[in-house]
Amino acid sequence: MTLLCAHMPQWAFWENTDGQATLTVKRNGEDLIAHEQSDPAKLAQSIKPAWRRRLDLFGRAAAEVLAHTLAGTDNPRIVFCSRHGNIERTVKLLHQVATDEALSPADFSMSVHNAFIGVASINWSITASHTAISAGDDTLIAAMTETLAQLATDPRPVVLCFVDLPLPDIYQDHIEQSDTGMALAIRFDPHDKAGSGTDNLFGFANLAPEERNMLLPGKAFDQAKAMVELLSSRTERINIVGKTTAWTLSRHD
Repeated sequence: MTLLCAHMPQWAFWENTDGQATLTVKRNGEDLIAHEQSDPAKLAQSIKPAWRRRLDLFGRAAAEVLAHTLAGTDNPRIVFCSRHGNIERTVKLLHQVATDEALSPADFSMSVHNAFIGVASINWSITASHTAISAGDDTLIAAMTETLAQLATDPRPVVLCFVDLPLPDIYQDHIEQSDTGMALAIRFDPHDKAGSGTDNLFGFANLAPEERNMLLPGKAFDQAKAMVELLSSRTERINIVGKTTAWTLSRHD
């Protein structure tokens, strides 16, 4: 069992089910967790207009939550993860190929899995490294493992950003999926950061294989919601279980 500690002082969670979208935000230094209705058309106002026009709902949802984890002239590393990426654009491009239509250059460039992070890096002048991860239902837990590994080897802050939207209708007969879209961004600071005390301090214990085998792997959507429950102080401990890795997260404040 490996025990790591990290502060998670800022986070934001956007969820959209059947057109009813909400945004939950925890800001650094504030005890209050803000919870409000969210208009998808008004997301990502912190992105410069020239870049915002290039983003669809996938990118705007990611930008909205990411913005709430940044601080001033911050330059954090970013671990970006999504099971399917911006698949709406990919399906659109495939349809254009199949029907001999001209491909959209904007859709082509923004369909790349880490395209959004490129836009975010330019918009916020982030020059630190970023990592893009896609691992099926293990996407979020793989990204969290990468985030903790980076934080353990280098104490600079890391932001974990997860986003996924429902798959296009063309997949509905082939893949069981949720009708919920969501985006989650969490800032990870080192546990010994000056002035942080024990506020928003969490422990991460890696479960041994025999313990992990007694638990069923979860889906990325469910894992994200469980993390929000923990961050919102509605629970003290959760298990995030994947096919090959499992973490127990617990509050230390």
